[in-house]
Amino acid sequence: MIGALGHVVGGVLGGLQAMGYPGIAAIVGLESAGLPLPGETTLIAASYLAATGHLSLPLVVGSAALGAIVGDSLGYAVGRKGGRRFLERHGKWLGVTPEKLAEADRYFARHGAKTVFFGRFVALLRILAGPLAGASKMPYHRFLAANVAGALTWASSMGTLAFFFGKPVAAFLGSIGVWALVFLAVFVLARLAVRRWMRDRERRRAEGNGLQPAVETPRV
Repeated sequence: MIGALGHVVGGVLGGLQAMGYPGIAAIVGLESAGLPLPGETTLIAASYLAATGHLSLPLVVGSAALGAIVGDSLGYAVGRKGGRRFLERHGKWLGVTPEKLAEADRYFARHGAKTVFFGRFVALLRILAGPLAGASKMPYHRFLAANVAGALTWASSMGTLAFFFGKPVAAFLGSIGVWALVFLAVFVLARLAVRRWMRDRERRRAEGNGLQPAVETPRV
């Protein structure tokens, strides 16, 4: 079984070597544009090939960074054009109300740059950051600056780790992104649950006093 696994890994590395730098950029770019492809795994494997002398590390890092920048920009454009229109027309079927959409706009106005930058290191956010930023009407110049900084930092750090310390260490650090995503999801769900519990408690208290519950004003 170990021998068979070795053949599979060898075949994957051989295929990646055959695709070369355009293949690295394409896979990373398509993932960044919103497709569920193994962009980070491709960067790690290509950097490992560079360590074995089959590829050049600067070109691997440059290809991955370029793919990430272009792919994120495509995802932004899709979110800005089609995603926004779709949410405005059909968002109610997904639980996305105009109020929630306005709240997302305010969030990206305050924290969009940080979300785009650090999202490059988190598994699912790597795919969603561009479309979400576009749908939330984040100014493109702010998005592009955070996108370029995040792509260069991600590609150079992950590529260098895989080159000098091998795939296991870089893959482990990449898995931290998955746990960060889990923590973020738990935090958001807990916050929503607390807010809903507080609104329900206020409504019950108002009903008990024979008053109308206060209308929650949108946060600015």
